[in-house]
Amino acid sequence: MAKKIGTRMILYLYLAVFLTRIGFGSVTILFPLYLPTGAFQVGLILALYPIAEAVSAMPVGRLADRMSRKKLHLTGMTLITVLTAAIGFTRNLLNVSVLHALMGVSAAMAAVTSLTLLGDATKQTNRGKKMGGFDLANLGGYGLGFGVGSILVTEFASRLSYAFWVTSGIFLFTSILATKFLVEPVRSDELNQPGIRRRRIGSKIRPVLPMWLGQTIILGMYFLLPKAFKDANITITGELLIFLGAIGGLFALGAIVFGHISDKVGRTKIMVLGAIGEFGFLVLFGLSFPYFLTHNFLTYALILAPLFFLASAIAPAILSYVSDISGKARRGSANGLYSVVLSIGMAIGNILGGFVSEFGVQWIFFAGAGILFPSIIVSSSLLRKK
Repeated sequence: MAKKIGTRMILYLYLAVFLTRIGFGSVTILFPLYLPTGAFQVGLILALYPIAEAVSAMPVGRLADRMSRKKLHLTGMTLITVLTAAIGFTRNLLNVSVLHALMGVSAAMAAVTSLTLLGDATKQTNRGKKMGGFDLANLGGYGLGFGVGSILVTEFASRLSYAFWVTSGIFLFTSILATKFLVEPVRSDELNQPGIRRRRIGSKIRPVLPMWLGQTIILGMYFLLPKAFKDANITITGELLIFLGAIGGLFALGAIVFGHISDKVGRTKIMVLGAIGEFGFLVLFGLSFPYFLTHNFLTYALILAPLFFLASAIAPAILSYVSDISGKARRGSANGLYSVVLSIGMAIGNILGGFVSEFGVQWIFFAGAGILFPSIIVSSSLLRKK
């Protein structure tokens, strides 16, 4: 029975992150069209979300180590639902700014507790595979969210407030599911026992932070690729669509495969392998673009695809590593730090990607390689000294 409940909760966490990321992806598309102001002001308002999430993630993580993780998760989901709906009632820039910043805080509450609960519900022998599934749901939700946002913009072109209410409905549905399926493998009274051991995680988590920061910066830059491709007047051919679909599928598969492998051979070996694969992908894509689109496309595709497949190993290995080293008493704090790095890296990547894309698509990949290479060297050196 306990195993059945644990499986059900893990499936809920996958569905929850998938649906919430659909909502956040949709909001990213809706905001620039909804607000009656220029691009710069929209950018500032959008930036309030990751800034607020980064600032609040560590306090939320510490709170998750002291109180009910389920209650904290439900509070975050409820706030996201209410705040998203509230944005649909106003276009006042100050009001929207405050609401969007508070969404960042509530997102930290939902995200940090989701990772913490998933760590609680898994064992070190199967955590990598489960974290791979979480990462797949996370990225898949974001990708689908951009598409849903585009559909909502079309359907509610003259009444965009309706689109925010539809998005709020997605969050509400997720919140209702949480009340039914979410359980607490580790209860708050267990965390507050006088004799419980609280691990010192700083020295263990520090070695992987350079690599994780580099990866999140690159992820942030990837968000600028659609605009960069459009500005470069790249024709989307059938071959290119098949290639993009193939590497997307490989990346999704790799998150689970390499997560499972990390359960057998160790987290740090797999995350370094993944980073080396991504570095190779970034360098080769940058050097061959746009030449490979019209010359020897299949040859380049057969080399690029396996490298991108290797890149999928980074996130599940790091997620699992964070849960492994923290233990149940410090798992919230460790995942809070993870979320801080994610938010800061994404924000830096958005800014840097917007700058380097002005010089051409390939410079996003060159910049990514230039960031990732030293991060691999630093993290690898620190891991050897550990």
